[in-house]
Amino acid sequence: MSNADLTSRTRLFLLTLGAIGGLVLAASNLVENWSAPSRGLPGDAVARVGDRLITRDRFQQLINDLAADKRAPLDNEDQQFALDRLIDEELMIMRGVELGLVETSPEVRKTIASKVIMQVVTEAQANVPDDADLLSLYDSDPDFFSPTHRYRVHWWRLDGQEDESPGNNLDVLRQAGPGADENRLLSLSGFERVMELPDTLLPMSKLIDYMGPVLAQQLTLLEAGGFSQAIDSNRALHILHLADQITATLSPFEDVRTVVEREYQRRKGDQALRDYLTWLRKRTEIIIVEPRP
Repeated sequence: MSNADLTSRTRLFLLTLGAIGGLVLAASNLVENWSAPSRGLPGDAVARVGDRLITRDRFQQLINDLAADKRAPLDNEDQQFALDRLIDEELMIMRGVELGLVETSPEVRKTIASKVIMQVVTEAQANVPDDADLLSLYDSDPDFFSPTHRYRVHWWRLDGQEDESPGNNLDVLRQAGPGADENRLLSLSGFERVMELPDTLLPMSKLIDYMGPVLAQQLTLLEAGGFSQAIDSNRALHILHLADQITATLSPFEDVRTVVEREYQRRKGDQALRDYLTWLRKRTEIIIVEPRP
């Protein structure tokens, strides 16, 4: 079999394991027939390396990968090549355990932990939830499945001032009535419009990015069309005008069914992982050294 017939991913895997091929016994000594179990092996195994079995499923998966990467049909040489690579892999893993890599290698430990997490979450998410489960989640968390509340805000700032007489500024705005030019009226008091804030509907998270949490939180106290009191923050006075807002409303279930199902599966996986860790802790003695004062 020519390496030119393989994709780079498979070629890298095979070449890496092939570098230690001299350590492997001939596959013909381990497997007498590809379709029947060899002496001393269970029916679902094609080889034993030490006390570790190479299953037919693993062998067939590699054969399928090779067949997908090779133009010509696989022959007996290809099958022996595949088995050699699986034996190489087992030998390297066994040696890695002997060298204590599970205990000493951060990369190996992270990989093992990640694989266990993936397996637990995948198994938990294997079953497709029914409508009753999805509706239960949908009804229990309406805020999550509602569109984000959005605000259109005008913001004025007067730098380097103390909050001494903000009421005068607001009195001018209140007495001006509908249609008044707020920019002109506030500029007469020294306020400047903060033009960096877009004049469009924005979610709270984006408003916090622009003006910080203290000012953004004040918007939740305003009704559409209302002005804030002068707010003393970061050595400046601020006045906010809630020009418009879109209130978050719960979308019909059928419109967000896909979102509900995806969130259901995510939460199911999270809960399965928490339960699994709790089970591992209960079955394992854990002793922690008390911190020294």
